[in-house]
Amino acid sequence: MTEMNMNALELGLDEMNDIVGGAFRKPRAKKGFRIYQIKAHDTLIRIANKFGISSYKKILKWNPKITNPRLIRTGDYLYVRV
Repeated sequence: MTEMNMNALELGLDEMNDIVGGAFRKPRAKKGFRIYQIKAHDTLIRIANKFGISSYKKILKWNPKITNPRLIRTGDYLYVRV
């Protein structure tokens, strides 16, 4: 592995936040919602099913920062209505 690749593997959450503009920072609590951290292999449909939500489109409505529902990132956070 090159030195650059090795350094990329050593990045912590703070460094990742700096690179992606804070995308992985936990959002503030919002009344009526819980905060869910996306895990590996999650999809919006799986998350909706996990919480008994009738459609993944509701998750999109509650999380307008998601611009492409097929591109959610492990470690990022979502609001899910309780």
